[in-house]
Amino acid sequence: MIRLILTLIIILLSFPLAAQNPRNIVEDSFEEIAGTGLAVHTNPAGVRVFIDGEERGRTPVTFGNMPQGVYHIRLSREGYKDRDFNITLFTTSRLVASIKMEEERGGALVSVHRKPESSESLPFNPQIFFNALDDTSVPVFHEGKATLNLPVGYRTLRARAFGWDDVSVTVLINEDETTVVDIFMEPAAFRMENASQSRKRFNPLNPSNLGVTEFRFEVSAPGSGVIQILDSNEEEVYINYTDRFDTWVQHITWNGRDSNGKLLPEGIYTVLIKASPNFRRPFIGVPPDRIPPPMQEPEEVVILKLETEINYSTNIIPLSLKSGLSGLIFSPMPHVLPAGSYQFDAGIIPGSFSVPVNTQEINNTIVLPFQLNFRVSPFNRFELSASFNINSYLENQMQAGWGISGAAKYNIINTNPLFFAAGISYTWTANYGENPLTPGRGIGLHTPLSLELASFSITFCPSLFWHGHAEPIPSLHLSAGTLRRGNWVNTGLSMRYELDLKENSLSPRFLTGTEVHLFPPPSNFVFSVIGGMWTQEQRVGGFGGLKIGIIN
Repeated sequence: MIRLILTLIIILLSFPLAAQNPRNIVEDSFEEIAGTGLAVHTNPAGVRVFIDGEERGRTPVTFGNMPQGVYHIRLSREGYKDRDFNITLFTTSRLVASIKMEEERGGALVSVHRKPESSESLPFNPQIFFNALDDTSVPVFHEGKATLNLPVGYRTLRARAFGWDDVSVTVLINEDETTVVDIFMEPAAFRMENASQSRKRFNPLNPSNLGVTEFRFEVSAPGSGVIQILDSNEEEVYINYTDRFDTWVQHITWNGRDSNGKLLPEGIYTVLIKASPNFRRPFIGVPPDRIPPPMQEPEEVVILKLETEINYSTNIIPLSLKSGLSGLIFSPMPHVLPAGSYQFDAGIIPGSFSVPVNTQEINNTIVLPFQLNFRVSPFNRFELSASFNINSYLENQMQAGWGISGAAKYNIINTNPLFFAAGISYTWTANYGENPLTPGRGIGLHTPLSLELASFSITFCPSLFWHGHAEPIPSLHLSAGTLRRGNWVNTGLSMRYELDLKENSLSPRFLTGTEVHLFPPPSNFVFSVIGGMWTQEQRVGGFGGLKIGIIN
């Protein structure tokens, strides 16, 4: 009997926390690990730790040399409720306490009203914003009232409603109390501001939404308007009317065509966006005696002015980054993105490859090369690109390897039908990290050339590639390919012949592949399917895979 009682006492001493911590929270945890002493972790961190009334530090904190015994712990941080509990420490283990702190919170009953004598016909759908960092908001329900649960202290509440001026109030929130707040809003004067466009320079022949520009602007109240496009002679070539404004941010898309749907010539165009609270479309074809009179005197029209350029040499084409520079899989192309545009993609292309490791070749092993690619144009006719790849080997229990590369390309000639560019690339890899579809580690100089024929691009690129400082003689890479451009799909075929000019080198390697890039409207996503084969001496291998990315 005595032995049973002692066993129960030991069990209770091993789990004293639940009994001595009546405010235990689900997120709390207490764990014994190897070592001695006490470790305290809190969410959030930076909590003051008091042990038997004496402040001993801020979390996360570890006390490694504490004698066995019972201790009283108090955790304190401004804006949070204190946590108090007792613990029992033993010399045979370390106790790790992970504690979730509770915020001190109070309530606010917010009532939002129309200012006296305001128009009852104007829609009134206010929202309350109470977090300036992430624009957290709640709609106002129940006859213009909303109940908020907020951290204690001074809080700024902002009421917003389309067509009404914003109102901000600062209130003091006390713990476990409800503060009553009344906000009165008045109608906003009509304003139109913050005009911008997605592309200041675009090519209407680019596919999908890559061949349009979107104008954005903000309005403060209901109204409507019109967009007019003028050519260099100030003559109107396009006009379109907006819907009734029912929110702050407005979007208007233009595809580079006139009002009859015909492509406009290259040049600079003036964009006029005109709007007012009572803007009325013209009554085309309606007899004058049947045109209704305006409901009130027309407001002064607000006008925003922008400029945009149509340029048919601006091509946004989804390209691969496996040849050192952007282009087809095995042939760089001279095309660069327009200034400000970018492409990002990721994918895996498994296959049977011959991969160089140091000075040896691993022949016909199954590799899963995963690659992240990015290309961007910081200014016109210039493009930067970068890639990161990881190779996973499925044979011989080899370890994975990784590599990185970067490239720069400048478009020297971009006048149809001839495009020409010069570029440089550099690749560094760890052991087993060379992407088997790329030229490998080293420095490459590339001079891609392409001939543009309607929707086809025919490209050719000679390149020199140095694989290291100990190999001053470069290898010669000759590549060629063709790309067909469509409205939402591009298809390409390319090949590369790699000739090593050093003595006692391996025989040339030949690679060829096909690719299909799909970019269905209206999204900016690009889905790619890639496949092909390679041969070197008596070895042959194949590959195929998928990629997904974004182009803008």
